[in-house]
Amino acid sequence: MRNLINSILFLLIALTGYGQFKTKKYIKKNKKAPVYQYDNSDIYSRSIHYSNDRLFIGNSNGALYYYKISTGKSKLLFKLPSFTEMRDIAFVNSTILGISSGDNGQMLKMDLNGSLKVHAPNYWKGVFLDGMDFYNNTGFMMGDPVDKAFSLFYTNNGGQSWQACEGKVKAFKGEAGFAASGTNVQVLNDSTFVFASGGMKSRFFKSTDKGKAWTIIELPYYPGESTGAYSLHFANDSIGVIVGGDYKDPDIRLNVCFYTKDGGESWFNAEHPVRGYRSCVTEKNGIFYSCGRNGIDFSKNGGVDWIPFADGTYFSMTTSENQLIATMKNGTIKFFELIGIE
Repeated sequence: MRNLINSILFLLIALTGYGQFKTKKYIKKNKKAPVYQYDNSDIYSRSIHYSNDRLFIGNSNGALYYYKISTGKSKLLFKLPSFTEMRDIAFVNSTILGISSGDNGQMLKMDLNGSLKVHAPNYWKGVFLDGMDFYNNTGFMMGDPVDKAFSLFYTNNGGQSWQACEGKVKAFKGEAGFAASGTNVQVLNDSTFVFASGGMKSRFFKSTDKGKAWTIIELPYYPGESTGAYSLHFANDSIGVIVGGDYKDPDIRLNVCFYTKDGGESWFNAEHPVRGYRSCVTEKNGIFYSCGRNGIDFSKNGGVDWIPFADGTYFSMTTSENQLIATMKNGTIKFFELIGIE
């Protein structure tokens, strides 16, 4: 009996102290991470994209900013009254694409020469667009349900034109996409699309034929208007992570993040989870990073175990060759050194 008690105590101590030394190490170091403020108002960015020393930053007031990392200078590229909030952005073939949330979907198209167009086709009327992603010229976009089915679109020409996916995916009552960072969708290759839903029902969806047929897996999130899957990321065809939770109660850690090692056929709870609600997850060099209202965490083993990385409130993230770049309140971005494979 004494050996059993000692074993239990050892296990509890091990679980409580998991990553304690590393936690202090990274939290202390990242307090001094460089910060840049590109706008002094109360805006924030849900979407950020890095390309060749440049950051494109889509914001809560619909504005698009450009920031050159090497010079530390930024400028406003786009702002129209009718473009109310930029939920997601992409950079494809020297063209910046940005989608606006609202009752009717809109897409900004801007090339580096300054040519500008706002695309609002009839088939996006009544559609709240949540997120998009690209693999070369193949793109996938999802929006909230219309007539009890998700709004799903794809492109073969880098976003110049879009068409509805052939396969219809019915939505449950109260089920939708969470456009917290534009990262609840991903294109894994020229024909494979994935996305996740939340709300009263949370599910993972995967198509290997550009949206003609869908495999659907239910996720064990608690049902609720503010709960569910908010973001996903696959490092390859097999290893992926889904994060979310409840943005109204961001410190709840139970059932907020899941991982897969079989391409999404099965999902498992993290053994040592993130510290609460998470709005974005990304990956670089085999390391996953996830951010939310109470900080950033990282995982070196495909989302099984998470270690605190930085404190603070963050909305979205991207990576450069050697930095993790996260958006914060009041038009601010923060730059962290990436974790090395130790």
